[in-house]
This record gives sequence, structure tokens and C-alpha cells, in this order.
Amino acid sequence: MTNCPGCSQAGKGAFCKFGPQSRAFLESNSIKTDYLRGSSLFREGDRSNAIFLVCSGKVKVSATSREGRVLILRIAQAGDVLGMSAALSQGEYEVTAEALEPCSVRVMHTKHLMTMLQNFGDASLGAANVLAEDYRAAFDEARLIALPSSPAGRVARLILDWADDAKSRSNPMITMSMTHEELASMTATTRETITRTLGRFRKDKIIETHGVVLTVLRPQALERLCAC
Repeated sequence: MTNCPGCSQAGKGAFCKFGPQSRAFLESNSIKTDYLRGSSLFREGDRSNAIFLVCSGKVKVSATSREGRVLILRIAQAGDVLGMSAALSQGEYEVTAEALEPCSVRVMHTKHLMTMLQNFGDASLGAANVLAEDYRAAFDEARLIALPSSPAGRVARLILDWADDAKSRSNPMITMSMTHEELASMTATTRETITRTLGRFRKDKIIETHGVVLTVLRPQALERLCAC
């Protein structure tokens, strides 16, 4: 399998910016694992024993309420590291991570992580950046749910966030690989509302979809809906 130097994501994620020594340690002390769509990397409440560096594909990160309601917190992509806070606290995973599509992931056990952090300064900085990214993701999810008061506004905010992320990755296309049920979980609404809202957006020529590819035609219209 391709090692870090040949990876198209090299230099983009917190653990993808390591120097030669720490990168060599990461490669030799982690296991490259492939996950099929729907496979679990780890589950909420399980004892932490590793971190997971996403090399390709997308991973759904979710949490479950006491009532059994599932809330999708973020969609992790290549370069993202999952399970860091649980590994550092040597506690339980706070969330569940499932492959949203076929994924390639580097799995590093906690004992190797601790050795790496103790011996390489850039690895410690990378871990701090991972925690900062986790905080930002939690903030973005809270903003998505709390600020737009209408379901259409929350869906519009989500699409704009996708567009911004695609732009930051120099990718002009938005790949919407989530089901309407999963989109509802991200926006605190229902599957039926998602279906109606996306249908209305297409009818009003705000977005265009071809299979799983979504194109934003009128970003200003989405921005106006976010204010509702």
C-alpha cells in the first residue's frame, strides 16, 4: 500500500505534516486497514486503545442520546485523526465512527502514540491540532443546529459548509454520499423534510444534482436561507 510520502493528502492533515523521523515512526508503528461502507472503526462507550488516521474515504462520526436518538457530529475525511481525546485521557470513546464509504485508515495503538508524542515535538503539536480541530467540528455542528431557525436554513448551511470544504481541498465537486436519514440526523430534522427541502432547492434552481454529485448554482440564495 502507498506510504505517507506518496499520499495525495501529504501535508494537509495534522498528522500529515510530520517531519521525516516522526513520519517514519508513524508508518512503522501503525497498521493500514481498509473498511467497507458501514463498518465500525470504534463505538461510543468502548474502551479506547487506538487512534485512527483517515487516509482515504469518509467516516461518519456520531453520538447517541439517552433516548436513543443519533446525532451525526461530523464527516471525517482524508487527513483527519479520530479518537485522540479518548486516547490521551485513556478513557472511553465519546463517539462512534463508521465508514460512510470504503476507507483506508492507519490505526495506531495508544502505547505507540504515547511514545511518539514523548519523542517528537512535531507529533505533540499535531496532537494539539487534532484536539483543536475536534473542538472546531463540535462548534460548527452546534452552529449548524442552533443558529438557522428553519429546517431549510439548516440544510442550506450544511450545503454551504460542504462547498467551503470542497473548495479548501481544491475539489469543485460536492459528493453527497449520505442518505436522507443521515442528513436529517445532521440537521435535527426528519428524512421527509430533507427530501422536500432538497426537491425545492432543485426546483428553484438553487442546487443541481446528478447522482451523488451536488452543484451549488445560487450560493446567495442559500446564504439568505441561513438567516431565516
